Amino acid sequence: MPNFAYIVKDAKGARVEGVIKADTLDMAVDKLSKEGSTIISVKAAAEGAFRGKLSLFDKVMLTIYKIRTGVTLRVLVFFTRQLSTMFSAGLTIEKAITDLEKEEKNKKFAKVLRKIGDDIRKGYSLSEAMEQHPGVFNPLYVA
Repeated sequence: MPNFAYIVKDAKGARVEGVIKADTLDMAVDKLSKEGSTIISVKAAAEGAFRGKLSLFDKVMLTIYKIRTGVTLRVLVFFTRQLSTMFSAGLTIEKAITDLEKEEKNKKFAKVLRKIGDDIRKGYSLSEAMEQHPGVFNPLYVA
């Protein structure tokens, strides 16, 4: 079921922003109307549109992850996107990892990428090389 981002005014006139799940835009509008809200806008929620709206628990977990690994999830997501693009362009795993390691600004992550590149040159698969760094790449990521 898709998410729709909305801005409404509640019964007291306060502006409220949020996300609602509905099959269609019309159904989202109907749900909000039934709550007695005055609708200002409703639109399909873009991926990644909810940055900054994390629960306290999520913020704490992200902070712990960064402290533990020295690598932010943002760095890991960017790496994953870049790696995918390089694979799509036909680069070998070794070349892609080497290029990403050279461009990486986070020194701890660059060191991890260097070790992964070394393992790949020794004959390990990408997932086997990543498994050597469980603090950065969790088992689900490596699978």
